[in-house]
Amino acid sequence: MITFMVTFTTSIFYASGALDRVEWLSFDWRMKEVREGSSASPEIAVVLIDDASLKALEPVAGRFPWPRWVYADLLEYFAAAGPKAVLFDILFTEKQIESKDDQRLVDATAANPYVYHASRFLIDKEDELNKSLLNKSLPPNFVERFDLSNRLGLKNGVELEGIELNSNNLFYLPHDALLGTMQGTGAVDVNPDFDGIYRHVRPIQRYHDHYFPALSTTAFIDGLGPKTIHYERKKLSLGDVEIPLDSNGHYLLNYYDNYTTYSLSGIIASLQMMYAGELENLLVSPLEFENKIVFIGASAAGLDDLKNTPVDANLPGVLIHATAASNLLQRDFIHYPNSLFVYLLILIFAGSVSTTTLLSRHAVAQNSVPIVLSLGYIAWCFWGLEQNTFYNLTAPVLSIVLSWAASFSSLLLLEGREKRRFKKMMSQYLSPAVLNEVVNKHEEFAHAEVGRKENVSMLFSDIRGFTNMSEHFPAEVVVEILNHYFSQMTDAIFLTQGTIDKFIGDAIMAFWGAPIRTETHAKDATLASLEMLERLKEVKIWLKEKKYPSLSIGIGLHTGDVILGNIGSEQKLDYTIIGDNVNLASRVEGLTKNYGCEILLTESTYNALAGFIPCRKVDLVRVKGKNKPIGIYQPLVNPTRAGDKEFKVAELLAQQYQEAFTYYLEKKWEQVESILKTFPEDDYPTKIILERCRSYKIEAPPDDWDGVFTMTTK
Repeated sequence: MITFMVTFTTSIFYASGALDRVEWLSFDWRMKEVREGSSASPEIAVVLIDDASLKALEPVAGRFPWPRWVYADLLEYFAAAGPKAVLFDILFTEKQIESKDDQRLVDATAANPYVYHASRFLIDKEDELNKSLLNKSLPPNFVERFDLSNRLGLKNGVELEGIELNSNNLFYLPHDALLGTMQGTGAVDVNPDFDGIYRHVRPIQRYHDHYFPALSTTAFIDGLGPKTIHYERKKLSLGDVEIPLDSNGHYLLNYYDNYTTYSLSGIIASLQMMYAGELENLLVSPLEFENKIVFIGASAAGLDDLKNTPVDANLPGVLIHATAASNLLQRDFIHYPNSLFVYLLILIFAGSVSTTTLLSRHAVAQNSVPIVLSLGYIAWCFWGLEQNTFYNLTAPVLSIVLSWAASFSSLLLLEGREKRRFKKMMSQYLSPAVLNEVVNKHEEFAHAEVGRKENVSMLFSDIRGFTNMSEHFPAEVVVEILNHYFSQMTDAIFLTQGTIDKFIGDAIMAFWGAPIRTETHAKDATLASLEMLERLKEVKIWLKEKKYPSLSIGIGLHTGDVILGNIGSEQKLDYTIIGDNVNLASRVEGLTKNYGCEILLTESTYNALAGFIPCRKVDLVRVKGKNKPIGIYQPLVNPTRAGDKEFKVAELLAQQYQEAFTYYLEKKWEQVESILKTFPEDDYPTKIILERCRSYKIEAPPDDWDGVFTMTTK
């Protein structure tokens, strides 16, 4: 049982994502430890606009952002290096005031057929300022050149069915002059996970029906020239390279500890030395970039491009693109095992720990197995990430902890079984709340003279025709039926903290509101009566299986003041209620036979419900032995089991019946008949009122008629 409960609970936590935050924290811990000393692909080089670059270029280029001639000079430097690709993680969406600077960058881009400029595709919320910018069509020349299907000549297009890629509604592109000269473009948008940490990237971005590569992917696609791009079984195929993706089109970055980086200031200084003919002692030789994929981006703190990642809380954003590109080049992807593997581990760990803890008599074994199992699995998860497999750590370890705790709790409960024997025996008669009250105040309840006035809700129930049934069955069958029936009814009463006063033959007397005072005792009593009818259905199924006759019951409820206390002698006490209202509650139970209702409650109980349960007014009666008339009501629906529609229908029926009864008291027989004819013909309370109306139409009631029906029997 413990194994099943722990497996079920942990699986629910895992499947619902409740453990995701802790799991990703554990992933970050593993990533930082496992990837220590690792290096990105030697084919990747990163040029950083760092603090030294800002300081070095300020005298000649001014404060950042710099004039475009700086980047043109940078491209002229790379012209002597022969890189595979130069990718800017910098947006050039608008022209600068000095158009000659822009033209220098355009000319430098055109002169080097390996330059890729940055684009952005994102989702933005509509407001008054950006309304005209959203969902605009992309420039035709941009789509023609850079849409993946057109760019690679894919006959079947980009086959990405099954990936939930965002349909972005806003874009930022390089200005028109650059669009015509650059080799390609790459989307630079990277979004953090829910906790603000950057762990995933999308290799492909979507805008409307067009697909474009990320900055990390664009040069890779051009270099290998994949003939197909499609998604299947959570893998994106770029030619012969398969990238494991989640359903949102992300893949998990495999970060590195070391990247080949250069300060842009050193490159510009080297370029100046080259212009001066000083080629022997260059700070950075162009040969270092030969056949390299070069990323250019910012690392200076003031440029606001530092990201929180598993390996560094302030990693330059350009290194995220470099990481993704290195993962592609080295096929260095993190894979996920099938989720069924996690569920299987949860089951195995829960079963192993609970079995060892419960069956072993040695404390060393009880404690060492969970500890060794937890530490061993954590070590396995570290080893798995070293092998580029991300095993879920949190859920299996949680199953170990929960099984351990539950098993020890179970042992403690078993050890205290003898101490609880008396309490268990008494719980057959008292609800848990009452039992705790008695146990906590045993000295007070030990005296027979204790008594007080309380306002409570009382319930009487009786099995219809059980006396006749008992005469036709052996005593053991009668006892078996009663025990099963009483067991179900007791559970229903205890469910709402009721107290069973006594069993009277086949009848039950119970009450709510004492000894634990509560303002909701009328509601609790009514809910218990409705639950008793639900439990009766199960009893009927059991009777049918036993081939015993079926049972039907009547339940009467009343709310009023009573005397509560331990009544009897020092040798024998009954914790019970007495008073006139107790007798009235018993009379109401008897009325259920007359009106064909399984449950009837008095007006005092109905008023205390305050509309919580829709009830219809069945009649206004004067029970035998009482002068004051009482209204009796029938609850129409169980709010704990009914849906919204069923509840609203019940409210409407109650309202219609109340309207009919008002007309009845006003002697408007035609209006009563008009409303009640809409009710089912076999509805017994409706039949009673309709028969009276027909009778009164023939022979009118006396002038002092008040609508009260006087009962002549109990």
